[in-house]
Amino acid sequence: MAVYTSLNSNDAEDFVKNYNIGSLISFKGISGGVTNSNFFIQTDHQEVVLTIFEELVASELNFYFEFMHHLSEHGFSCPNPIQDKKGIIVHTLRKKPAALLTKIPGKVHEEINENQLRALGFALAKMHELSKSFNTHKENDRNLSWMKKTYQSISDCLNHSVKNLISEELVYLQDLPSDLPKGIIHADLFRDNVLFEDDTIGGIIDFYYACTDYFIYDIAIVINDWCTNNDGSINRTRQEIFLEAYDKNRVLKQKEYDALGGYLRLAAMRFLLSRYQDQLSKKEAELNQPKDPLFFQEILSLRRLGK
Repeated sequence: MAVYTSLNSNDAEDFVKNYNIGSLISFKGISGGVTNSNFFIQTDHQEVVLTIFEELVASELNFYFEFMHHLSEHGFSCPNPIQDKKGIIVHTLRKKPAALLTKIPGKVHEEINENQLRALGFALAKMHELSKSFNTHKENDRNLSWMKKTYQSISDCLNHSVKNLISEELVYLQDLPSDLPKGIIHADLFRDNVLFEDDTIGGIIDFYYACTDYFIYDIAIVINDWCTNNDGSINRTRQEIFLEAYDKNRVLKQKEYDALGGYLRLAAMRFLLSRYQDQLSKKEAELNQPKDPLFFQEILSLRRLGK
């Protein structure tokens, strides 16, 4: 989360008046993230989260809000969009789409213990299972076609070794197995998108890359962040802990295990390219903490070696 669009107290107060959540007491920007502007809104009744969408348009938000509501209705802890006094979810603030969502308990942990990793595996499998009863489809906007276009748009700014790495990998990724279980995936499940209360997950946040894709791809994204050693190689013990916990809620098929290596490389490529894109666009925000593409450059190089 970050702040690209600044607000003053009058903006926040006028926005809150649309809802049955009490009167504004305070608001503050939330640091982190690279896409939207986010604020904690404290009223005399409750604390909620205000999100201003910097890239998505109002019509694109329905899918994400419907999926989050579907999960919430089935006991899965994630933000739930809040309707205003007229039953409307999406408003306009500073000429951009904006919405209020419930605030999830817990905090981000950079250092994850084994119990937390088990909780994540169990929760992700539950989300994947619940997605099977959600009947709306949404294509992955950051699929292989997006990767190719993004690479073409930034390649002139990359050094020779990076260009070779990416161009060779894009050829390999064209032939990944596709006869795999799929449904709605989170597609951005990094440590800063999971809130913990001790060893229990308080909730999963930031669903704005959610889409229809292979479950193993979501799993690969998690392993690349949550199950790595300091040098970027996979920590096999942590990976096994995570997969065993996942398997208790949704049993992985052998063909998914067989495909995991390729999807670890796909996941690394996706975030390598998006981080280079963000870095080169010089997108500025209050409280923003830009993420280094070199991390995923190293991850991709290691995954190509099976490490």
